[in-house]
Amino acid sequence: MGTQRIVGLFLAFVIVFGGLTYFKRKNASSTLRVVTWSNYYPDTVIREFTEKTGIKLELSYISSNEELFSKLKAGATGFDIIQPSDYMVRQMIRTGMLLPLDHNLLGHLSHLDEYYTKLPYDLGLKYSVPFTWGTTGISVNTEKIQVPATGPSWRLLLDSPTPQHTALLDDMREVFSAYLLWVGKPMNTKDAATLEQAKTSISDIKNKILMFSSEPKPLLLKGEIHIAHIYSTDGIQAQIENPKIQYLIPKEGGVIWTDNFAIPKSSIRTKEAHEFINFFLNPENAVKIATENYLALPNKTALKLLPSEMTSNPNLYPSPEVLAKFHFLEDLGETLPFLSRLWTELKSS
Repeated sequence: MGTQRIVGLFLAFVIVFGGLTYFKRKNASSTLRVVTWSNYYPDTVIREFTEKTGIKLELSYISSNEELFSKLKAGATGFDIIQPSDYMVRQMIRTGMLLPLDHNLLGHLSHLDEYYTKLPYDLGLKYSVPFTWGTTGISVNTEKIQVPATGPSWRLLLDSPTPQHTALLDDMREVFSAYLLWVGKPMNTKDAATLEQAKTSISDIKNKILMFSSEPKPLLLKGEIHIAHIYSTDGIQAQIENPKIQYLIPKEGGVIWTDNFAIPKSSIRTKEAHEFINFFLNPENAVKIATENYLALPNKTALKLLPSEMTSNPNLYPSPEVLAKFHFLEDLGETLPFLSRLWTELKSS
C-alpha cells in the first residue's frame, strides 16, 4: 500500500510538472518578438492581430539599421521578426543572419507589385519581403524659413540659414548620402578620398547644427527645430499635423528605401513569424497601417483601397521623373568598416 501511494504521488508530480512545463512552453511560443521602427503599428492593429491569430506581440524599437545589425552580430537572440531596410537586408544575407522564407506560408505575396519582387538586394524575395517604402528628404517650417525660389536643395539642410534650429538624421548612410548628392558625387561611392573629404565637411556642419536625431518629427512640431533631415513618413505625418511644416524632396535626388520583413536565423517561432508576415501582406491590413502612418505601399491590391488623397500625394507617391533621381543604398562591403570609423570620428570630435 505504501509503495502504491509513493508511485501514485510520483505519477501525480510528473503529470503536474509536465503540464506546467507544457503550459510555459505553449505560453512562450504564443508571444512573437518583433523589432521594428517607431510609429509603425497602431495599437488597434496589434490587438486585431492577436485576436485573430492568438499570437501576442512584444515590440521593441530600433533607431537605425546599424543598431539592428550590431545587436544580431553581437549574438542577440529571441527576435522573431525584424524590419531591416533594403541595403541592410543585403548585408544580413551576406553574413548569414537571415532564415530563408517559406513562400508556401505566404499566400498574400501575390498582392505585391512585380517590381518589388525583383529588387537587387534580394532577388526573388528569398529572405525578405518589402512591406513599405519611402524617400528621405527635408522638412521645413515655412513660418520660420523661406524655401528658395530655385526649389528645395540639400543646401537648405547642409548650409542651413538657421543651423541652431537644424537637425540631421542620426544615420551614417543617410547623412553621407545627402552630402555626397549635394556636391555631385555618387552617394554609394567607395572612394576613400571622397569619403574622407565628406567626413571633414560633415564635421564642420555638425559643429554648427543643433543635433543629430532619429526622431525629428516631435522636435519640428514643438518648434525646437525648423529644418530637419527626415524620412518621408515622418515628414508627411508632421505636415498633416501642422500644414506650415512642409516635406520637401531635394532637386538633387536622394535615398529611396524599403522596410522589409525578415526572420533572423535565431528565431524559434518561425511558423508564427510567417503568419505575422502574411497577416500584414493582406491588403486590408496593409491599408490600416498605411492610412494611419502615411506609409507608401508596394502592395498593388492595397493601393486600390487607399483614399485618393494619399495615392495622389506627390510626396508620398512621387512621379516616375522624380523617383528617377532617387537611389537605393548599396552594400558597401569592405568599405563599410572604413565609413563606420569616419562616422565615429566625426560624431565624437
